[in-house]
Amino acid sequence: MAKRYTAKEVVERLRKEIKAGKPLFMPNCGMGLSAKLQERGGSDLIVISPTSWWRLKGMGSLAAFLPYCDVNEIVFELAKEIVPIVKEVPLLSLSGPHNPLFGHREHLKKLWEIGISGINPLISKLYDESFGEQIEHIGMGWSNEVEFVRIAHEMNMFTFAYAFAPEEATILAEAGADVVASHCGSTKGGLAGAKTGLSLEEAAELSQQIFDAAKKVRKDVILFAHGGPIEGPKEVEYIFKHTDAHGFTGGSAAERMPIEKAVLEVTQAYKNVPMK
Repeated sequence: MAKRYTAKEVVERLRKEIKAGKPLFMPNCGMGLSAKLQERGGSDLIVISPTSWWRLKGMGSLAAFLPYCDVNEIVFELAKEIVPIVKEVPLLSLSGPHNPLFGHREHLKKLWEIGISGINPLISKLYDESFGEQIEHIGMGWSNEVEFVRIAHEMNMFTFAYAFAPEEATILAEAGADVVASHCGSTKGGLAGAKTGLSLEEAAELSQQIFDAAKKVRKDVILFAHGGPIEGPKEVEYIFKHTDAHGFTGGSAAERMPIEKAVLEVTQAYKNVPMK
């Protein structure tokens, strides 16, 4: 059964790794088997993710943002198979704070009670600017993600928040985010990868701008990079060499793409076994 940690305890675990010169890694997870392997592989955090749930159905990440499911109910259901599997690694949830009928404190309390140590707000800004403006106008936009972080911080739950721009990093750091992660768009690559307009060099430059903004607010903030062209260990190595990132978080890159590669290769291998 997964251990539950306070924000301070999670931060101490991460800082111990940073001090030892080890990069941090947080994969998204959409099933119990992934969680078991991710913990065994040495993940520092594991995030229970409705986008992963959709990716394991053969769809892309953006399917989670369409009106065909309740992303928070997916998290609660996934937790039933992931919480019992994980032993030591702190669990986070990629939870949607945009539902006006589900109060933030009630939501966070429920997550805490089922064994979740922290939150990573589901991000509405993966859609275009116009969509973001419209849902913000009706009270279901990005400001909810900021408030979710602020209240979780007050409740001593660990907070991991994505920023698409330096201005957002500033706001999230002020709200108390323990981790500010640059978001360079949905991950490209594999069978259901997204299109990306950024080169790896541009992703590194944007990430560093986001990191600089966060550090101006809090010098001790922990920094992660994610998305776009950062699709594998070689790309992550480039980001570590060219930015102040302490860690990388992978969704498609940590679960969907490795599964695609392994299943495709073994299927082809079986089909190529010679017969008598």
